[in-house]
Amino acid sequence: MQKINYLERKQCVINQSELEIISKEKFPLFCGCTEKESDKDLICEEEIAISKEGVLQLKKLIPLDLLYKNGHDAGAIGALWEEHHKEFANFIMQNHPKNILEIGGGHGKLSQNCLEINPELKYTIIEPNSTKKHNNINYIDSFFKKENIEQNFDCIVHSHTFEHIYKPLDFLQDCFEVLTGGGDYDFFSPKFAKES
Repeated sequence: MQKINYLERKQCVINQSELEIISKEKFPLFCGCTEKESDKDLICEEEIAISKEGVLQLKKLIPLDLLYKNGHDAGAIGALWEEHHKEFANFIMQNHPKNILEIGGGHGKLSQNCLEINPELKYTIIEPNSTKKHNNINYIDSFFKKENIEQNFDCIVHSHTFEHIYKPLDFLQDCFEVLTGGGDYDFFSPKFAKES
Protein backbone atom coordinates (compact mmCIF):
# COMPACT_ATOMS: atom_id res chain seq x y z
CA MET A 1 0.00 0.00 0.00
CA GLN A 2 1.26 3.49 -0.91
CA LYS A 3 2.35 5.64 2.03
CA ILE A 4 0.87 9.14 2.20
CA ASN A 5 2.99 11.98 3.54
CA TYR A 6 0.20 13.90 5.26
CA LEU A 7 0.42 17.56 6.12
CA GLU A 8 -0.54 17.82 9.80
CA ARG A 9 -2.25 20.69 11.54
CA LYS A 10 -0.64 21.32 14.92
CA GLN A 11 -3.04 24.13 15.88
CA CYS A 12 -6.48 25.45 14.93
CA VAL A 13 -6.46 26.90 11.43
CA ILE A 14 -8.46 29.95 12.60
CA ASN A 15 -7.13 30.93 16.02
CA GLN A 16 -4.03 28.78 16.68
CA SER A 17 -5.56 27.08 19.75
CA GLU A 18 -4.94 23.42 20.60
CA LEU A 19 -6.77 20.67 18.76
CA GLU A 20 -8.45 17.57 20.19
CA ILE A 21 -9.06 14.59 17.88
CA ILE A 22 -12.70 13.51 18.11
CA SER A 23 -12.90 10.99 15.25
CA LYS A 24 -10.61 8.69 13.27
CA GLU A 25 -11.67 6.79 10.16
CA LYS A 26 -10.12 5.24 7.05
CA PHE A 27 -11.49 5.74 3.56
CA PRO A 28 -10.42 5.31 -0.09
CA LEU A 29 -9.02 8.51 -1.61
CA PHE A 30 -11.06 8.06 -4.78
CA CYS A 31 -14.72 7.57 -3.91
CA GLY A 32 -16.38 6.71 -7.20
CA CYS A 33 -16.64 4.11 -9.93
CA THR A 34 -13.37 2.63 -11.14
CA GLU A 35 -12.16 -0.34 -13.15
CA LYS A 36 -9.14 -0.87 -10.87
CA GLU A 37 -8.98 -3.72 -8.37
CA SER A 38 -9.92 -2.72 -4.81
CA ASP A 39 -6.48 -3.74 -3.51
CA LYS A 40 -5.11 -0.84 -5.62
CA ASP A 41 -7.22 1.70 -3.67
CA LEU A 42 -5.28 4.38 -1.84
CA ILE A 43 -6.62 4.23 1.72
CA CYS A 44 -6.40 7.49 3.68
CA GLU A 45 -6.60 8.25 7.38
CA GLU A 46 -9.13 10.88 8.38
CA GLU A 47 -8.67 12.61 11.73
CA ILE A 48 -11.34 15.15 12.63
CA ALA A 49 -10.31 17.55 15.38
CA ILE A 50 -12.01 20.32 17.33
CA SER A 51 -10.52 23.46 18.84
CA LYS A 52 -11.41 24.83 22.27
CA GLU A 53 -13.68 27.34 20.51
CA GLY A 54 -15.55 24.58 18.66
CA VAL A 55 -13.99 24.86 15.18
CA LEU A 56 -14.09 21.46 13.44
CA GLN A 57 -11.28 20.69 10.99
CA LEU A 58 -9.20 17.92 9.54
CA LYS A 59 -5.95 17.30 11.37
CA LYS A 60 -4.30 15.17 8.67
CA LEU A 61 -4.34 16.80 5.24
CA ILE A 62 -3.75 14.93 2.00
CA PRO A 63 -1.14 16.68 -0.19
CA LEU A 64 -3.03 18.73 -2.79
CA ASP A 65 -1.19 17.32 -5.80
CA LEU A 66 -2.32 13.83 -4.76
CA LEU A 67 -5.84 14.81 -3.68
CA TYR A 68 -6.68 16.65 -6.92
CA LYS A 69 -4.52 14.59 -9.27
CA ASN A 70 -7.52 13.62 -11.40
CA GLY A 71 -9.58 16.81 -11.05
CA HIS A 72 -12.67 17.21 -8.95
CA ASP A 73 -15.62 18.25 -11.15
CA ALA A 74 -18.16 18.48 -8.32
CA GLY A 75 -21.25 20.30 -9.53
CA ALA A 76 -20.88 19.31 -13.17
CA ILE A 77 -24.00 17.15 -13.52
CA GLY A 78 -27.65 17.58 -12.59
CA ALA A 79 -30.53 20.04 -12.89
CA LEU A 80 -30.01 21.42 -9.37
CA TRP A 81 -26.36 22.21 -10.13
CA GLU A 82 -27.35 23.86 -13.42
CA GLU A 83 -29.82 26.05 -11.53
CA HIS A 84 -27.13 26.85 -8.93
CA HIS A 85 -24.63 28.01 -11.58
CA LYS A 86 -27.25 30.14 -13.32
CA GLU A 87 -28.47 31.82 -10.12
CA PHE A 88 -24.93 32.39 -8.85
CA ALA A 89 -24.00 33.97 -12.19
CA ASN A 90 -27.04 36.29 -11.95
CA PHE A 91 -25.93 37.30 -8.45
CA ILE A 92 -22.31 37.95 -9.53
CA MET A 93 -23.29 39.95 -12.61
CA GLN A 94 -25.56 42.33 -10.63
CA ASN A 95 -22.37 44.26 -9.77
CA HIS A 96 -21.28 44.51 -13.43
CA PRO A 97 -17.74 43.12 -13.06
CA LYS A 98 -15.41 43.51 -16.00
CA ASN A 99 -12.62 41.07 -15.11
CA ILE A 100 -13.39 37.95 -13.03
CA LEU A 101 -11.05 35.40 -11.49
CA GLU A 102 -12.74 32.13 -10.56
CA ILE A 103 -10.81 29.95 -8.14
CA GLY A 104 -11.39 26.23 -8.65
CA GLY A 105 -13.60 26.67 -11.70
CA GLY A 106 -13.16 23.06 -12.85
CA HIS A 107 -15.87 22.37 -15.38
CA GLY A 108 -16.38 26.06 -16.29
CA LYS A 109 -20.17 26.08 -15.99
CA LEU A 110 -20.31 29.24 -13.84
CA SER A 111 -18.08 31.07 -16.33
CA GLN A 112 -20.35 30.19 -19.24
CA ASN A 113 -23.42 31.45 -17.39
CA CYS A 114 -21.65 34.76 -16.61
CA LEU A 115 -20.54 35.11 -20.23
CA GLU A 116 -24.10 34.56 -21.44
CA ILE A 117 -25.04 37.69 -19.49
CA ASN A 118 -22.01 39.69 -20.70
CA PRO A 119 -20.05 38.23 -23.63
CA GLU A 120 -17.48 41.07 -23.30
CA LEU A 121 -16.52 39.96 -19.79
CA LYS A 122 -12.88 38.94 -19.24
CA TYR A 123 -12.92 35.64 -17.35
CA THR A 124 -10.01 33.66 -15.92
CA ILE A 125 -10.15 30.30 -14.15
CA ILE A 126 -7.32 29.10 -11.94
CA GLU A 127 -7.51 25.32 -11.55
CA PRO A 128 -4.78 22.68 -11.28
CA ASN A 129 -6.51 20.02 -13.40
CA SER A 130 -9.31 21.41 -15.55
CA THR A 131 -11.15 18.57 -17.23
CA LYS A 132 -12.78 20.73 -19.90
CA LYS A 133 -11.44 24.03 -21.18
CA HIS A 134 -13.62 26.59 -22.95
CA ASN A 135 -12.18 28.75 -25.74
CA ASN A 136 -13.63 31.97 -24.26
CA ILE A 137 -11.81 31.54 -20.92
CA ASN A 138 -8.23 32.30 -19.89
CA TYR A 139 -6.85 29.40 -17.81
CA ILE A 140 -4.10 29.33 -15.21
CA ASP A 141 -3.15 25.70 -14.63
CA SER A 142 -2.25 25.89 -10.96
CA PHE A 143 -3.52 26.01 -7.42
CA PHE A 144 -4.44 29.53 -6.31
CA LYS A 145 -1.48 31.49 -4.97
CA LYS A 146 -0.92 35.19 -5.51
CA GLU A 147 2.50 34.36 -7.05
CA ASN A 148 0.67 32.60 -9.91
CA ILE A 149 -1.48 35.65 -10.72
CA GLU A 150 0.00 38.23 -13.10
CA GLN A 151 -2.82 40.79 -12.99
CA ASN A 152 -5.52 42.16 -10.71
CA PHE A 153 -9.25 41.44 -10.95
CA ASP A 154 -12.28 43.46 -9.96
CA CYS A 155 -14.12 40.29 -8.86
CA ILE A 156 -12.97 36.99 -7.41
CA VAL A 157 -15.44 34.12 -7.12
CA HIS A 158 -15.39 30.54 -5.99
CA SER A 159 -18.18 28.05 -5.50
CA HIS A 160 -17.93 25.14 -3.09
CA THR A 161 -14.19 25.75 -2.82
CA PHE A 162 -13.58 27.47 0.52
CA GLU A 163 -13.99 24.27 2.53
CA HIS A 164 -11.09 22.79 0.52
CA ILE A 165 -8.65 25.55 1.48
CA TYR A 166 -5.96 24.37 3.91
CA LYS A 167 -4.95 27.85 5.11
CA PRO A 168 -8.08 30.03 4.91
CA LEU A 169 -6.55 33.19 6.41
CA ASP A 170 -3.65 33.10 3.93
CA PHE A 171 -6.12 32.40 1.12
CA LEU A 172 -8.23 35.44 2.00
CA GLN A 173 -5.12 37.62 2.24
CA ASP A 174 -4.03 36.47 -1.24
CA CYS A 175 -7.52 37.25 -2.58
CA PHE A 176 -7.28 40.74 -1.08
CA GLU A 177 -3.93 41.32 -2.76
CA VAL A 178 -5.10 40.41 -6.29
CA LEU A 179 -8.35 42.40 -6.10
CA THR A 180 -8.38 45.80 -7.78
CA GLY A 181 -9.02 48.17 -4.90
CA GLY A 182 -8.39 45.44 -2.34
CA GLY A 183 -10.78 44.53 0.42
CA ASP A 184 -11.06 44.95 4.16
CA TYR A 185 -7.59 43.87 5.26
CA ASP A 186 -8.32 44.19 8.99
CA PHE A 187 -11.17 41.70 8.71
CA PHE A 188 -8.95 39.05 7.11
CA SER A 189 -5.80 39.64 9.13
CA PRO A 190 -4.44 37.13 11.67
CA LYS A 191 -4.88 39.88 14.30
CA PHE A 192 -8.66 39.80 13.71
CA ALA A 193 -8.75 36.00 13.96
CA LYS A 194 -7.01 36.08 17.36
CA GLU A 195 -9.37 38.72 18.73
CA SER A 196 -12.64 37.19 17.55
